Parts: sequence; structure tokens; C-alpha cells
Amino acid sequence: MAELNEHEALVALDEFSLQSTPYTNYAWAERNTKPSIWSDERHRKKLNAFLTVDVQRGDTRVDFNKQCNSEEVAAVVVLTILVFLNKGLNKITFLLDNARTHGNKMKKRVKELLAEMAIPEYSVSYWHTPKYSPKLNPAEYIIHAVRRNGLYNVPCNLSVEEKADRIQKQLARGSPMNDKQMRNLIDFIARTKVKRF
Repeated sequence: MAELNEHEALVALDEFSLQSTPYTNYAWAERNTKPSIWSDERHRKKLNAFLTVDVQRGDTRVDFNKQCNSEEVAAVVVLTILVFLNKGLNKITFLLDNARTHGNKMKKRVKELLAEMAIPEYSVSYWHTPKYSPKLNPAEYIIHAVRRNGLYNVPCNLSVEEKADRIQKQLARGSPMNDKQMRNLIDFIARTKVKRF
């Protein structure tokens, strides 16, 4: 990865969801058959989390929404751009995976929103990790730490709103990764051999 100057930011973005109840259904089945398992998945409450992390500075934030679609991702991208422009950074590069919600529809919507707010287009660009390579997105590691620190060993009857509140409070205290851990992670990602990164 190329070095970025003090007016640029590399922001890793990824999503995860909070569910009202954990997945607990397991079943055995004969080979080449599909087990029939009762599931309450349709009745679970779900809240989507959009996590962004400034790779150089470690600043981490999370936004929650019931929907997870290109429109919502675009809104998070634009909100993140506004936060960074407010800090005096003039170029933001988003590191994304290849989820459908991170595609051209999202980028087109971001472009429209930036035009409506008279924000120059040059202020945003995108890098996509190769398919099936979550190890190359720092946001994945932060999500794992957020889940471990905020959601493990808690009462199973917490609502999704209470879980979201726990995560917000956890991140308000600072990133789950210290500077050294983040540098080590970036070094690991930079050493990983991929064709386009």
C-alpha cells in the first residue's frame, strides 16, 4: 500500500448484523440430504451495523440501520466523508469488499449526494479487496474485537438496541486496537501477496 499524506485517509468499511437471539439450531442429516429444522429466523429482530475505521489514525465509528442496501451504504460513506472533511482531510479512500451493496449503484448514489452538497468528487475513491479475502480488510478485525469485547458473555435476552448501545459505548472509549496492533495488522496486510491491492 502506498503511503498517504497527512491530508488523506484510508478508511476500511464493512457491515455486520446484530440479532435479537443467537443461532442455536443444529441437526444431523444423512449424506446428500437436507435436514428440516424449525427456525425462528423470520421472527428475529435484526439491526445492521456499518463499521468504519481510519487505518492510519485508528479512529473507529459505527452507524446502525434496519436496512442494509446500497442506499444505506452510500449514506454511511457520505457521512464518513463529511466527518473527515471536517477534520481537514481532503481525500478519502474507502477499502471495501466485493459485496453487492458496495458496487456501482452505491458509488453512483455517493456521487449524487456529493453533487447535491457541492463536495468535489476527487475527495473520494475506492479500493476493493479481492473476492473471498476478509483477511485484507482491517474492518473485519475490528468487528471481531467489537463482538468479542461487547457481545460475548452478556445476557442472551438483550435487545438489538441494547447490543447496539453497548457497542457505541465501547467504541466511544476508543478503538479496540491500539496503535501497535493496527500497525502490525497493516504490515501483515501489506505483506500478503495479492494481484490487485
